[in-house]
Amino acid sequence: MIIGLIYLVFGLLYFAVWLTICMAKYKKWSERKKNCTQELSVRVVDILEKKTSRGGMIYKPVFMPADPANLLVIDSAYYSNLVSFEIGDTVELLINPENPSQFLYKDDSLNKGKTADIIGCCLPVIFFVVYLILSRR
Repeated sequence: MIIGLIYLVFGLLYFAVWLTICMAKYKKWSERKKNCTQELSVRVVDILEKKTSRGGMIYKPVFMPADPANLLVIDSAYYSNLVSFEIGDTVELLINPENPSQFLYKDDSLNKGKTADIIGCCLPVIFFVVYLILSRR
């Protein structure tokens, strides 16, 4: 009885923390989508490299607007192990006019941080459903 109660308390605590994190991530992406309204065509001018603790490499693109009159330099908020760009590529961004360092890629498939957040929030639910299915056998 006491063991079951302990499991219940820890389960509810885990659920509350998980739900709080997922709601915060949802709010972050909703705010960014609401604020990033100005389209900007940029060119990849550099790709920063960083070595991971496991010895692998991760990459982060640095952008400059395609219009030479605009001296804005933007770098991606995320490092990624997948290199999506090459130096010289042109990319369409949706930037926050009040804070140009906050942006989204116009092509949503390039918003890897968003994808990682969605997967991170869905995995515990998938594991729980699989556990329920397998435990009934």
